[in-house]
Amino acid sequence: MEALITYLPFYRVHEVLDYFLSNVKLMSVRRSIVYVDNVFKDRQLELLRRIIPEEVEIRYGNWRDRNLTFMRILRDAREEGLDALVVDSDNLLEEELVNVDGELISRFGYYTVLDHETKGRALFLSRSIRLGEVNVNGRSIEVYGYRIPGFWKGVFFIGPKQAVRLSKPLLESINLSVLGKIEESLKNIEPGIRLYVSDETTLGLLLYYSGIRIMPWVTMSHHMHHGSTIVNDKRTLKLLVATAHAQLGRGLVARGMGGRVLWYLSRYKISQLLNFLVSYAVN
Repeated sequence: MEALITYLPFYRVHEVLDYFLSNVKLMSVRRSIVYVDNVFKDRQLELLRRIIPEEVEIRYGNWRDRNLTFMRILRDAREEGLDALVVDSDNLLEEELVNVDGELISRFGYYTVLDHETKGRALFLSRSIRLGEVNVNGRSIEVYGYRIPGFWKGVFFIGPKQAVRLSKPLLESINLSVLGKIEESLKNIEPGIRLYVSDETTLGLLLYYSGIRIMPWVTMSHHMHHGSTIVNDKRTLKLLVATAHAQLGRGLVARGMGGRVLWYLSRYKISQLLNFLVSYAVN
């Protein structure tokens, strides 16, 4: 592994110091790269350079959501031929990961990481198959494979994503035409609701249309929840999520994508209507 990458909005830049630098030291990588979103003023860049150590590469933009930020990471990693791991900014990796990475790549080609603190482990397992195990320091680590295509929940979903291993085989398999269509469709979603499309969805969609159906995963991180996105009105949230996904699906269909994308669009249009009717009835 050559590089460790993280991505985060400007207001969470402290997590580079709190967690990312520890991960860089743990993984002993040659390059460390931070993608910072919501940067649109020179003064912001000055502050970033004061906060982030000079040995860390800073890449910045005003993508305005994590999906487009991750798409930029994928493009850069492919163009530069990187062999990297992208870790969420609020995660601490387990020290054993550095020792099992090579075996995971040689046996499965790529993988993602789940955190120990997740409350959704049972849901991930219910949509996964057991692929085997890897051993390190006398510890046996189970490897599962998450089914990217789903029916109602997660029509496209990459599965656990606290860290995503961008191996060269994975990057070379990416369908750049689909990547471009996802980017353009995301840009056409109303900016205020774009954040309600999870990057697990867009990554799952991209990988599905790149020929990947199963994503191997292991449980090897600790999630230090940032707590900045507390939800108070779940009924309204469901409507906004459905609307954002429907807009993405509509954009993809308009750009010539069919197959499961048609079901993806239909599923969220149905959900949008149902949630609107429920909200109207309750109010």
